[in-house]
Amino acid sequence: MEKITEKLLLEKSSPKTSKLEQIKSLNLSGLNLKLQDLPICLLSRLRSLERWDLSRNQLQELPQNLDLPALQFLDLSDNQLEDITSLESLQHLEELKMEDNLYITISDHYKLMVLLPRLMMLNSKNVSSTASHVRYVYTENLRARIIAVWEKNFSLPDPITAEKMLSLETNFVNMTRQQVKFGPSSVSDFTKWRVKTFRVSGSCFGCFCLPPVSLKPLHVLQCHSKLDSCDDFSTQLWSCSFQPQEGSELSVFSGGLVATCGGDTLCLIDCDSGMVMKKYKVAGEEFFSLAWSTVLMSRGDQDSAQLCSILAAGGKRGLVKLIHPRENFAYGEFRASRKSLSVLRFHERQGNFLFTGAYDNRIVMWDVGGVDSHYNFKVNQLLVMQISSTPLHICLPAASSLLCGSDDGLFYFNTQPSSSNAKSRCMEMEITFPVYKNKDKDHDYRTIDGLSLLTDDIIASKNFQYNCIYLWSWGRTAAQRPDKKNRLVSAVVLAELQWTNTDVPYLSLSTCPDQAYIVCGDDEGRLWTYDMSNLQNILRDKPAKPLQPTKILEWPGPVRKGSGPMKGPSINTVAADPELRYVVALSDQNMVIVWKRAETDGSS
Repeated sequence: MEKITEKLLLEKSSPKTSKLEQIKSLNLSGLNLKLQDLPICLLSRLRSLERWDLSRNQLQELPQNLDLPALQFLDLSDNQLEDITSLESLQHLEELKMEDNLYITISDHYKLMVLLPRLMMLNSKNVSSTASHVRYVYTENLRARIIAVWEKNFSLPDPITAEKMLSLETNFVNMTRQQVKFGPSSVSDFTKWRVKTFRVSGSCFGCFCLPPVSLKPLHVLQCHSKLDSCDDFSTQLWSCSFQPQEGSELSVFSGGLVATCGGDTLCLIDCDSGMVMKKYKVAGEEFFSLAWSTVLMSRGDQDSAQLCSILAAGGKRGLVKLIHPRENFAYGEFRASRKSLSVLRFHERQGNFLFTGAYDNRIVMWDVGGVDSHYNFKVNQLLVMQISSTPLHICLPAASSLLCGSDDGLFYFNTQPSSSNAKSRCMEMEITFPVYKNKDKDHDYRTIDGLSLLTDDIIASKNFQYNCIYLWSWGRTAAQRPDKKNRLVSAVVLAELQWTNTDVPYLSLSTCPDQAYIVCGDDEGRLWTYDMSNLQNILRDKPAKPLQPTKILEWPGPVRKGSGPMKGPSINTVAADPELRYVVALSDQNMVIVWKRAETDGSS
């Protein structure tokens, strides 16, 4: 017999309501609950739940991927918890109680501070200062020690083969976990776990051990043409993104699957074969932005919900289209603005949260929820953030932090729900850059037309009319504002990367965090690439001059029938898959250029 039913949840909740979606507080204490007693389909409907008491039960962990976007307080006291990583999906959690769990250690407390970016209170104690130290200072020191182990004991094999690389990786990770000791012995388990998470995220070993990046042009596609005309070399292409690996349902394709948009068309392209696998046309639309996410799809009362990949796209009409690519089905749409949409961005950890920016100078945070087997869905507007000009790029450096690059600068918003339930937000901070001091009548440098995370802390951004890309620290920049009174803060710049001189705006950059790689197109069809795998050593030297690109990839010069080689176009945007197997560039002349990483077999 089921212990947790909809009737029981309503009885144990407050305020009293007839809908699970309206419950704000829930007391399930002392019911002898185990993991199998917690039905994720029912619990995932608690979209407004803020406080949850699960004390005095028999829980060893919580359900994986439990989505409770409003949960701020959780009491797990007096259980049998062993695996605290199951709490990672509760990204808005601010207060957690875990007393009287026999197997929970200090190392587990440290893990929670990393896994839960908003955690401030642990077992009724304020841990804000300790958590900040663990997330930033401790992590960077640990990263430096890991790099030191590599530099002292390892190097790439010659020739590089898959077998040798696998052996090298195993030896490196094992030695690192043995030799890297940092902090008191009571947190040694946390240190080993953190080393392992570096590896899983690709932020450590992958940077050292991958062979040098060599990209070769593979395909040039013309798939967004008006009326499918082969003579259309004027349609602007604006946005592209690779399908996320988690929840990927289209992995049957031989290469990375990338979504592209421009004109009235969305395309899904298999990078390896160059085939357009799916195409969506919307008459009268001009798409400017798209974004992938994974959400829960329920299969009925008896079956557990499963993750599925969805695609959101929007543009001139102010409507967001929601698409389930696996079924080749646009299952819904909603109006996000009466003006054109300029940018869409899903939250990485809360896949149902979608941010839209529009030409009405507003950023709106939506909860698009999941879908059921009949593609029923519900969209809720959560926040409206007002800005002084058109939002161009959205970056999410932390769970409740939003950075927006616009035509009038870079601004920070706090997206954390407020106790007053106010849905309107103003910017809390403007981040300024050194180049602003060079302002003259022809240049103000305030348009931020490139913005992307390189690491958890380091951000790459680009100012229109400035011939460098900034690398700057989000944590150190935000720390300059301890009293939260000063709204103008200077970016803590770590380095500058040399880029081209151009007066063409909106040429966006892209980062590949797992491979420590940055790429940005220019107005001649070229790609400027920057390999940052040696970033810690670079920053240690505190470079006074802009760093040169690792390599500039020249325009491949495709030949137009009857006209000869084509002149290099402006590259509006680029994207790389997480493993850096492919880089896709979109031009202002209706061309999608696919670059592929050259295989290294050691024969050269």
